[in-house]
Amino acid sequence: MNAPENLHGTVLGGRYQLDHHRAEATTSTSGTMQFDATDLSSQEIVSIRMVPVEQLVDPTLGSTTVSDAVSVFEQQIDVASSLRHPCIETVLDHGDVTLEGERYLFVVGEPLTGGSLREFLDRGRRLTPSQALIVGIDVCRALDAAAKQGIVHGDLRPSRLVFGSDRRVRVVGFGAPLRPLDSLGLEQATYSAPELSEGGARTASSDVYSLALILVEAMTGDVPFVGDTVAAAFANRVGKLLPVNADYGSLAQVLERAGRPNATERFSPREMGQALVQAAEKMPRPTPVDIVGGGMFDGGATQPMPAPAPTPRVDSAPPIVIRTTPNIDTGNIPVASPVVDPTDPNGTPITIGGDETGPIAIDPEQLQALSADDPTSQVVRTEKNWKRRIGVVVAAVILVAAAGTGAYFTVLNPKNPVPELKGLSEAEARNGVSQYGWSIKIIKERSDEIAEGQVMRTDPLPGGNLAKRSTLTMWVSQGPTLSALIDVTGLTADEAKAKITEIGLVPTTADVPDENIAAGTVVSWSIPDQPTLKAGDEVVKGTAVAVNVSSGPAARVLPDFTNMPIADVKAKLTELQLVITETEPSGHPEIVTGNVISQSPAAGQSVPRGGTVTITVSQGQTTTLIPSIYGKPLTTVKERLLKYGMVVGKVTGNTRRGLKSATIDGKVVKNFERVVVGKTVDLKFP
Repeated sequence: MNAPENLHGTVLGGRYQLDHHRAEATTSTSGTMQFDATDLSSQEIVSIRMVPVEQLVDPTLGSTTVSDAVSVFEQQIDVASSLRHPCIETVLDHGDVTLEGERYLFVVGEPLTGGSLREFLDRGRRLTPSQALIVGIDVCRALDAAAKQGIVHGDLRPSRLVFGSDRRVRVVGFGAPLRPLDSLGLEQATYSAPELSEGGARTASSDVYSLALILVEAMTGDVPFVGDTVAAAFANRVGKLLPVNADYGSLAQVLERAGRPNATERFSPREMGQALVQAAEKMPRPTPVDIVGGGMFDGGATQPMPAPAPTPRVDSAPPIVIRTTPNIDTGNIPVASPVVDPTDPNGTPITIGGDETGPIAIDPEQLQALSADDPTSQVVRTEKNWKRRIGVVVAAVILVAAAGTGAYFTVLNPKNPVPELKGLSEAEARNGVSQYGWSIKIIKERSDEIAEGQVMRTDPLPGGNLAKRSTLTMWVSQGPTLSALIDVTGLTADEAKAKITEIGLVPTTADVPDENIAAGTVVSWSIPDQPTLKAGDEVVKGTAVAVNVSSGPAARVLPDFTNMPIADVKAKLTELQLVITETEPSGHPEIVTGNVISQSPAAGQSVPRGGTVTITVSQGQTTTLIPSIYGKPLTTVKERLLKYGMVVGKVTGNTRRGLKSATIDGKVVKNFERVVVGKTVDLKFP
């Protein structure tokens, strides 16, 4: 593949001159290169993306040959070119070119010099909630416009949201071939809706879910439900509500519904856009987004490109209308009638919403559609028709006077009944009443009946009427009530369990040995998750209490007493609180007098405290006579040798015949020969 720096000055299709390679926008895995270019026919700045054809061959995307790849590319361009909307990247042209023997496909689009949201976030930047709201509105407008033509994006992620020099976002990638679930990359899965893992189709609802994840990441830097693998990413979000934060302001209610795991419960793109517009009434004024490439990150190293001449756009979709209340019929607002402050000689537009940072000014064009400029951007507005505005002011004053106080309460400040919210989660309850424009006050309270995080009751009660901007108080459960811990040490196990259960806690018992406390008596207790808690401290009802119950003294494991002096053995057994008994002393060929020959139970076995251990002590070496064993069968020989304290060793030959030879330590011994008691006698038969 040609190096990008070697392509500067190249003219594609006899018309587009490549001027500057945008390295930060290049997708290295696909081989795509992006350039700022000049349209030589109009001298306007355009953006060009080009990619080697071979890089587009991918069986999972429906292409196994170069010809297939070109066909898929043409289909993508047809879809992208069919969309004309201010919030969707404008595709101006495309083509096929061969450079130094390598074939490329290229797309010509409007110059989006602000970089993608992905680049923005990778530089450690974050959007404020107000900025995220503006981005969300623009993306919803793009998705809604596409949905009206039966087009779903299907792969929405931060790299597909690109800023223009006007600091407003454009959605790119409409019509791109979509990978099946089994070949999704991790980045794609990170922003995918949970229904895709169950074989669900990509829909406008799944795009709304992806947008909710993107907006949360844009504000926090973290993607909800992230996983190390595609399978983990999907598993982490199945059945899970999108975690929202009060720091998001009124945007939180919109994100909660947009991020619901059930696709049927989410907004459509248009509904989400309208909800965001309503949320804007309570949000601070947004500041301009620090776009990439606009001089904000460059440190003076490169100059931002001049803003191009505006490209005519067609926005045929019905506008998303800002509504001052849920009950106003927005279809009756005349396009040519600006709503202004009658007391202001300058004809300043009436303001809607706002907080301590100042309200958001809304002019008539913005009331009808959000295709106007960002009100927070530095833009030059066209001169208004002041004569017409003055005439409308007069009409507005007459209308207000006629309507009187009743209009205020019936139209501008309507009342709505409070719905039943008990048992809903706080997020669900907030979302359910967001349309009424009420302020929400949350009071936390514990309950043994209502699960943690669910609404317990409201003020006003369900059915009561509440005006817009009034306060709805919701009591939200903090979980079960608390119980004060009690000391159960010294009680029997049954007594302790009864008392712990009585205060709403859960006892779990374990037997532990104890030398001093009687079996069946509580030795100690603790809260496993909070071992430092003591009697009098409070814990949530249902908390487990670990109770240690004495099982009496621990059993003693016997050491090996063989060949130890009997005095030492007695001292050790006394220390272990065991009782010693001694058998008749016995001679031993190797163990000296006074040392232990054997013990019972054997070494390693356990004996309860107070148990008995039997010890046999050596008398040292004693002698005896070999009995009459020659010529006798094995049974007789063994019986006589054992009777005299000897040990039978190796036996060879035919044991049913008479003994031929007996040896001790390799030396032959005869009948009635004196030998040391306990020696081993080897026997040999014919």
